Amino acid sequence: MLYPNRLQAALLFDRPIRDLEAMMRDFVRIEGMRSGAQFNVPEANPGVFYRLFGGAEELMITFEYLDHPANAEAFRGALSSPFNGIATPDIRERIIRSQTHILLEVSHGVMAGVEDDPKIAAFLNQIGTPRAGASQSQFERRLAVLALMARIASEHAMPLAVHWTQSDILIGGELFDGLAAGEAAPGPLHIHPFLFGPRAAPGEDAKAGIRTFGARHWLGRELIVQPNVLPWAANFEVLFAFLKVATMPGGYVIPDGDTFGPEDRSLSYRVLHHDAGANIGYAAPEPADVPFYELVPLKHVAHGFIAEEHVPDANAFDDRAFPASVMPDDQDAKMALANEWAEKRKLAEGIGGRFEVRARGEDGSEPPPPPPAPPPAQVMAPSPGQPGLPGLSGRGLRSRVFGRKGL
Repeated sequence: MLYPNRLQAALLFDRPIRDLEAMMRDFVRIEGMRSGAQFNVPEANPGVFYRLFGGAEELMITFEYLDHPANAEAFRGALSSPFNGIATPDIRERIIRSQTHILLEVSHGVMAGVEDDPKIAAFLNQIGTPRAGASQSQFERRLAVLALMARIASEHAMPLAVHWTQSDILIGGELFDGLAAGEAAPGPLHIHPFLFGPRAAPGEDAKAGIRTFGARHWLGRELIVQPNVLPWAANFEVLFAFLKVATMPGGYVIPDGDTFGPEDRSLSYRVLHHDAGANIGYAAPEPADVPFYELVPLKHVAHGFIAEEHVPDANAFDDRAFPASVMPDDQDAKMALANEWAEKRKLAEGIGGRFEVRARGEDGSEPPPPPPAPPPAQVMAPSPGQPGLPGLSGRGLRSRVFGRKGL
């Protein structure tokens, strides 16, 4: 679902917690200074439950203390993720040790996020009632508010673990602040990398793939990189570059079959679009349960990786002064292709990126040189079957991986 309304975080503790009211009051004070938001308290059970309502935004917030362990069934999916085990190796033991927990929740609208129920959502849609908080900016506002609530609570009492339900990330409390204090969403707290891949045979290099959980909340699809020899963290960083291009103001999803990468040509990835039900190999022969954008690594200079299907950088040409040999013979098809390139160039340049086209000769050689033309601002390239290629500027590629900034 795009922009889910009801967002929760659970903080697990190995002891009783008596600071819930102080946590709530600190949140009201700090958020008021940060954004100017004002809240009233329509419901309160001192030390146990507080409901806040910000009327200007219709923002509903709850702090709830429960004097018993959380339901372990809620962590089943999170505990199946290798990433959570890598981030906090003793996460299972922490859950076993937990005795109490705090639930934090944020939603937009007076219905407190019940529209996330498919039946209720369908009914509201039938009667023409718009779903509350159903925009990217409101969704990211909820994420930011929930992160602040959890960080303030952690300052009062460090939790054993934090379960961020939007992305099903479950990590030690001491690691949470670094993720929650990062750049604006989507960031590493919001995109969960489920790692998968075959077991390496003796003498073989390990191969890891990534299937995300959380990207659907921005894109309506998840992201996937099939197992390959590149470090999974390097591929994860590129997934964030793709997300940034798609979610930034004026941004767009890289078209099916096109490739993208930074200005310095240090890496290149092809993007493939898969609908739900497609067999994309990650769980063959089972079909995909959700639609995906697949990123296929073609080049990664830092790790000495170049795929056979990567078209050499020297094979780029100006799409506005193209060599006749790479164009269709039919005049209508030629015009359609030129128009397609022009539209893709506008998209790339609209986010400060560049666009270029590449072609491989029949024998792998460079295409004939085009007529002289002023040098355009361009960057990435397609193979002959996928001729338009939006690219990213170096600035556009900036992303975060586990609190680390990279270019």
